[in-house]
Amino acid sequence: MSKNDDPVKVEIFNRINRLKEKAGGVLGKTMGRFSPTSLEKADLVIEEMADLYPQEIERRLKALNDEWARLKTIDDAAEKSKSVELMSNLSIQIKDLAGTFGYTLMSDFGDSLCQYILETEMSREEHSVIVQAHIDVMEIAFKQNLKSDGGKAGQELKETVKKAIEKYH
Repeated sequence: MSKNDDPVKVEIFNRINRLKEKAGGVLGKTMGRFSPTSLEKADLVIEEMADLYPQEIERRLKALNDEWARLKTIDDAAEKSKSVELMSNLSIQIKDLAGTFGYTLMSDFGDSLCQYILETEMSREEHSVIVQAHIDVMEIAFKQNLKSDGGKAGQELKETVKKAIEKYH
């Protein structure tokens, strides 16, 4: 064996995840425990915030629409990148808020829009059609207050986005 054939030595560090230990324990070591009182408090906070859901979603949808309108006017690549990042963040905020309060359909659309924006260069007119389709169905889902998967109406909205993606992607 020559000097070039020496095996590379790799050292692996297993860091302790303190948050994981506190939240749910470490597999095989501790069970972790959530305080029932803490869980009740968290549930109460979420319940109290549920009344704010419509206002928060509406605010973020407006910001998303405003940024989308602005993005369509930007020529500078760096500025366009910032705008796309903001739209991605807004769609993730919508996804998270909707998911927290049981609006699965809206959550799915927020996630889908974010993924699409991040995977696409947003350089062709077809890309704009798909983004607009996402925004439109999110607006409809919000205005019709479609909870969970939205039932039949929700499936129709999902089909609309799916068709736009198939046709223009």
